[in-house]
Amino acid sequence: MNRPAVYTGLLLCWLLAAEQSTGQVRRHLRVNAERLAKAQAVERQAMAQHNPVSLAEAYYQYGRTYIFAGDYKTSQGYFLRALRLLDPLGPSADLSRIYVRLSENESRLGRQADALRYARLALSIAQRIHQPRALVLAYGVVGRVNEAIWEQHLPGYTIHYDSVETYYQRKMPIFRVMRDTLGMAETWLELGTLFTKVRDRRAIPYLTEALRLTRLIHRDRLVPNVMLHLATAYLTAGQPQWAFDLLRAARALYIADQFDDYDTILGLENEFVRYYRATGQWKQAFMHQQAAYQLERTEMLSDREAAIARLHIEYETQKREAEIRATTHQLALHAQNWQTQRKLTGLTLALLVLSIGVGGAFFWLARKNKRISRRNEELVKEQNHRVKNNMQVVASLLLMQANRLTDQTAKQAVEESRLRVQAMAILHQRLYDGDQLARVDLPDFIRQLAFGVLSAYGFNQVQTTIRVDPIMLAAEQATPVGLIINEVLTNACKHAFPYTEQAALQLDCHQHNRWVHIRIQDNGPGLDGPELDGPGLDATVKNNGKSVASASGAMNVRPRRSFGRQLIESLTEQLYGTCRFWSEQGSVFVLEFPID
Repeated sequence: MNRPAVYTGLLLCWLLAAEQSTGQVRRHLRVNAERLAKAQAVERQAMAQHNPVSLAEAYYQYGRTYIFAGDYKTSQGYFLRALRLLDPLGPSADLSRIYVRLSENESRLGRQADALRYARLALSIAQRIHQPRALVLAYGVVGRVNEAIWEQHLPGYTIHYDSVETYYQRKMPIFRVMRDTLGMAETWLELGTLFTKVRDRRAIPYLTEALRLTRLIHRDRLVPNVMLHLATAYLTAGQPQWAFDLLRAARALYIADQFDDYDTILGLENEFVRYYRATGQWKQAFMHQQAAYQLERTEMLSDREAAIARLHIEYETQKREAEIRATTHQLALHAQNWQTQRKLTGLTLALLVLSIGVGGAFFWLARKNKRISRRNEELVKEQNHRVKNNMQVVASLLLMQANRLTDQTAKQAVEESRLRVQAMAILHQRLYDGDQLARVDLPDFIRQLAFGVLSAYGFNQVQTTIRVDPIMLAAEQATPVGLIINEVLTNACKHAFPYTEQAALQLDCHQHNRWVHIRIQDNGPGLDGPELDGPGLDATVKNNGKSVASASGAMNVRPRRSFGRQLIESLTEQLYGTCRFWSEQGSVFVLEFPID
């Protein structure tokens, strides 16, 4: 997804809602070129000097640059690089600062336990070195993480907002001694924001003082953010007109000065929604709610696509490296065998008495070739193991993505995709666990797959009967079989088990001659639900993709061609088999296909 294009649309929506006097418009959010150039310059100089501290500073600058663009995962990667360089050098203010930024990013990504761990490490280092700047940064991040945990009511934590206030208050005397006006402004901002959440009357004067100090020292980038928090306090206090004036002023400053700050954009959109709801202007509230939703959705999709792309590149690189190593090894072996054979032939013609030695040499070569064959077998197993691990990572990413989605349709689609990836991961696990490299033990594979799907949907208590003949199936056939079973069981979890008091599932797989027969039946309401086209036909798919009438005596229906349905039909064609659906005290699915 093109993130700059989305931001362009959102900023144009702002112009339509704003007055004509807001000035020239920024077209989109992007990585700040000046910050990026500064980080690149520091990196080049550090590389030339082979200075790990300077290189860590360059990575820190990169991380800060991507924070302002809202790309927290890329930012986190740079901070971790800096940590690997600084940690072996011992406690320092720079090391404490890296832990502070890592904690802030983990908190933004919703991982509060990791955020609290990093924050405590930052505070521990700051207290050991007694450096004022490190102390105030550490107190601030510990306070913010505790505030997030308190606000989210996370289980396992007993945190009161008074303890959060204590950490913020500890910063103020240090800033006064340092005569740091900006630090005092940030502390007033943190305290005012905290008091807003608990409806403390001190919120507005604290935030007003933060705004005054920020303007006094001409920190123009921070002014819109402080205005945003003060507007939130006014809305909470029931003074929407003051809040609206501040929001409009903050938006005008943001656009006129061409800032790039994802958090500020999202915060302004959400506060405009609150204001318009409070004043009953539902059309404007809806417009800004859609803009905020699009921002969040764009950020999540960008993170997911970037992560999947990185995994794909890593997998392809490892695959190519394995192929190159195997090819090089084979060429070296062939060259060595050819030279050895020449020497043995010459020795045999010259000295027949050395035939015993020649036989010994051939025996040595045979053992060496056997070791090489075992090594190649290990390489193939390792490759299957890596593929399985990569698919597990992709499945975990999809699960994280599903947990962050609020739209149930999108969340269900992502969860179904995760189960399909999980099915293929199970297949590759069976490949490297088994004794035969290219064949799968079907009973173990089907049981692991079935219980995995039931567990994913929370139906572990379903009465399950699985009877599978001992069948070894080729990997190219096991993949479509696993995906088909995954789709059928997913359908049962969505449309059968929720409507059955004592849910039951029966899965039979038998081999007759060269044909495999798989039958899956649940005791749900059957195929007569509203999502089906109507009774009269039993849907049977053959390898030409057409439907024919079934010979079964049960009432049969033809399901709509949903994505899952189309996937089952396509996979059945790959198997050169047939599949059928019908209702018989529940839903019945039968798959038949030939094996090699």
